[in-house]
Amino acid sequence: MTRGRIKFILAIGVIALTLSYLVYGGVKEAKVYYLTVEELKERVPFVYKEKVRVSGKVVPGTIRKDIDGSLEFQITDGKQTIDVQYRGIIPDVFRDGVEAIVEGLYTPENVFNANVLLAKCPTKYESADSLKKGENT
Repeated sequence: MTRGRIKFILAIGVIALTLSYLVYGGVKEAKVYYLTVEELKERVPFVYKEKVRVSGKVVPGTIRKDIDGSLEFQITDGKQTIDVQYRGIIPDVFRDGVEAIVEGLYTPENVFNANVLLAKCPTKYESADSLKKGENT
């Protein structure tokens, strides 16, 4: 093989490895993954230093908005419940009984400090009566 051909093959190899790495990194960052409240608690204490997403229904009667703009509430997966503290923009559909996804850090004090709050929109197939009662599925 000539020197030029070896350089060309090496260059193609480096480009292929670089593209593979970028695709892998992009897919890893883009995947949407969240834990249930029970799964989060099963991972204690290893989860304390990890940024995680947790999904659960907002426990009716637990939403408290403070004067300083912070929001406190509880979410449950039907088996376990955690306290959530959040400061930021509150989604319009956020209310008692709605499915919420929070992203942030879980502390040893058993409080989830969220920096992202997402609320699942009710489906268009639910009756108006169930929406009024806060009985979202």
